[in-house]
Amino acid sequence: MTKTDVEAGRPKEDIHHEHLFKVTGLSSSNLEKLAKEPASDFEEAIAATQYGWHNVWLMLCTLPAFWSAVSVTSATSYIFTRAQCDIGLKLLDMGTLNSITYGGMISSAMVWGFLSDTLGRRKILVWGFFCSGLVEIAAAMSQSFTMLLITQFASGFLFNGPFAVLISYLAEMHRSELRARVILLTSLFYTIANATLPLLAWAILTQDWHFRPFGDLFVIHAWNLFLLAAALVPLLSGVAFFFMPESPKFLMSRGRNDEALEIFRNIYVLNTGKPADTYPVKVLVEEKSSQQARGLAALKAGREQIAPLFKPPYAAYLLLICFTHIGCMFGSNTIRLWYPQLAAMIGAHTTENICSAIAPVQVVIDESACQPIETSLLTYLQSMVVGAGSILTYGIGGVLINRCGKKLVAGVCAILSALVIAILPFLGTSAAMVTGIVTAALAFSSLAGASLSSITVDLFPTSLRVMAMATFLMCGRLGTITGTIAFPALINYGCLPPFFTIATVLLSCGVACFFIPNTTMKKLE
Repeated sequence: MTKTDVEAGRPKEDIHHEHLFKVTGLSSSNLEKLAKEPASDFEEAIAATQYGWHNVWLMLCTLPAFWSAVSVTSATSYIFTRAQCDIGLKLLDMGTLNSITYGGMISSAMVWGFLSDTLGRRKILVWGFFCSGLVEIAAAMSQSFTMLLITQFASGFLFNGPFAVLISYLAEMHRSELRARVILLTSLFYTIANATLPLLAWAILTQDWHFRPFGDLFVIHAWNLFLLAAALVPLLSGVAFFFMPESPKFLMSRGRNDEALEIFRNIYVLNTGKPADTYPVKVLVEEKSSQQARGLAALKAGREQIAPLFKPPYAAYLLLICFTHIGCMFGSNTIRLWYPQLAAMIGAHTTENICSAIAPVQVVIDESACQPIETSLLTYLQSMVVGAGSILTYGIGGVLINRCGKKLVAGVCAILSALVIAILPFLGTSAAMVTGIVTAALAFSSLAGASLSSITVDLFPTSLRVMAMATFLMCGRLGTITGTIAFPALINYGCLPPFFTIATVLLSCGVACFFIPNTTMKKLE
């Protein structure tokens, strides 16, 4: 009789209960129950965590992140009046600095998209924000136009990654009933940032500060300190997200269900204050069993992973959503970035129509006696009003977005924004009227953009979501660059062409929104 025959004849010994408990943390009876538990999908698991302190902390982390989005893209536009003499800025240089950050963002869209879908959300959020903040500090130390130009491009390149990931991360941390409202709330944070940045500019840029730690070789002016203050916000964002977990939806899509389940339990404990073993979900569905690739294998996997984005049906969705976002940002950001100049022109012609105020005038600048332009508090306050004007609209939109549908809100708001901009040449007869009309136009277009962001999150599955969002944001920035360049060119042809062009683009955007698939209350794939 062989050894195998002897072993086969022996009765099988039961594994002792104590050994089972040491290995798994569960008794044999609980293991049997666990085997019979139905597997829960992501929506069931995230809904079971409920809503509480974890979500509040997440939103607090998001606030500086959206403040960073405003400071990275808009802070340089506030320093021109003070920095033009210090680093010899000309009008063309100012326009280049305004657009170079968006150029950096566009150049990195594809890279960040598949890296985050392959390597994870949290790493991109932490290191992207942190590195962007370091580059912004370098920009704040700029002593020349060239240095400022290079650092602003690098900042845009780095910042695009975490900001694109942020929207997907927020969606993957909330159940479907709250998802659209949360994304809309983050747009409110963006509005708050637009309202507070002018106040920071007024507090610092109006000071006559000049520090020479190394003589005339290195001079720190008030505008350097303003950029330095703005650079601290992305650093704070990177530190805040260091304490946040990885997206459980991403982990599930990579077959790392044990890690995802542990994160769900931790969120549940933080939200409810109950023990982890009372979390009702015990088993998660298997979305993917393969392990995460590394190095070159990760890049190859990422390339294969994003291929479906450019095939039916997702290619049509991407084309349509990008077209609408280009139009939305063409109108919204062109008006926003040109508003301070429009306000200054109207301020000098208080009794005339805006068309008379913006009529081309040849201005001769005496470069031999350069004097910084003194900006009054009123200009900063008007910028603050325009930035804060969307708060009420977002509040109303938060109520309507689930009742009326996201694409309806996006379409109607884009059309309303087009109508408001179309009447600006006829009713813009004073600084107050221009401020009111621009505020209304930006409020509607911003709500349309926020709704489009929420739709984009819902349209694409987890493996394509960040890539789609990165492309979506890239197209929006392309619209911004196109609009800010086209606006002054169109002014040369008269008053009506620039405003009617923006209104027409927004109107087309609004109509296109109605062809987007309905995603209201749609579960994340």
